[in-house]
Amino acid sequence: MINNLTIKTAIVLSLLVTITLVIFLTKNNLYHYHSVFREFYFIPLVLAAFWFGLRGTLLTSGSITLFYLIFLVFYWQGISAEKINIFIEIIFLNIVAVIFGTLRERENKQQRRAQKAENLAAIGKAVSGVAHDMKTPLVAIAGFTRQVLKKMREDDPHREKLDIIQREAQRLESMVKDMLDFARPLDLRLAPADVNQLLKESFEVAQDLAREQGVTMETQLGADIPLTPLDAGRMKQVLINLVINAIQASPAGETVTVRSVLGEKNITIDVVDRGCGITPDQKENIFVPFFTTKKEGVGLGLSMVKNIVSAHHGLVEFFDNRNPSQGVTFRITLPGEATAGN
Repeated sequence: MINNLTIKTAIVLSLLVTITLVIFLTKNNLYHYHSVFREFYFIPLVLAAFWFGLRGTLLTSGSITLFYLIFLVFYWQGISAEKINIFIEIIFLNIVAVIFGTLRERENKQQRRAQKAENLAAIGKAVSGVAHDMKTPLVAIAGFTRQVLKKMREDDPHREKLDIIQREAQRLESMVKDMLDFARPLDLRLAPADVNQLLKESFEVAQDLAREQGVTMETQLGADIPLTPLDAGRMKQVLINLVINAIQASPAGETVTVRSVLGEKNITIDVVDRGCGITPDQKENIFVPFFTTKKEGVGLGLSMVKNIVSAHHGLVEFFDNRNPSQGVTFRITLPGEATAGN
């Protein structure tokens, strides 16, 4: 079955070919008709802008320019006012193509942002409802399991099974907490905070996991970093998430590095892992809610990281280390000394 894109492409191509044939079949001595017919090229140009954006518009304007040049080659009889006019039309048409295509591309991006915001709002509402429904039975399961474990003998053969139930219930509780945090609007409580101290505390939280993974942890903390207005609890959540991700991504024997640097107008925090990197298709979705490459978790960690950093008027980004096989660096940029008083 012919899809909508094919039909639109066929319409644009048909108009281009039809207009070109009309121009070529019109006798050269009727050049004043050529001027009228050439104006019809704006029809497929505008359609391409609306249907295909900037790339489609440029392809269309390029095709029209080629037709213009072929026409000039066939009917070239020296420089004349008409030939100069054609060259001016070519330039003008391509300028219009760039303007139309750029405006349409900008409009498409705005529509995608609006659609994404609506989708996230709907997801957040649905997640909130599901998480609230899950929370009560999970608390009951974990609570009753703990009570039964307290009354069981250490050598009871069923104790191991109850331990598994308790661990899994706690894991689900953690997932529910992530979903509730994602659905809940961010309400920052800003106060002067020591970025380096938050990094040290985040390291302490992740130390046990690092030992289990056989990963070494090191800090390179910048000196004289001033107190910065932050929601310390939320920012610590961000740092712990990134550090744990870096540890999990790095093989045993490697090192995870966290560094802080004071710039002229900002504070930069880097979390560097030594894993296998991020594939190109994963890079596009790395901050998308519920996208994950892990067997456990719901894929909300990095989405929350981005939301929290953005709420602090900061930026979070990532890039491959110099050797692509040597992992990834996640970088947080926060307003620093120059904006701390604002």
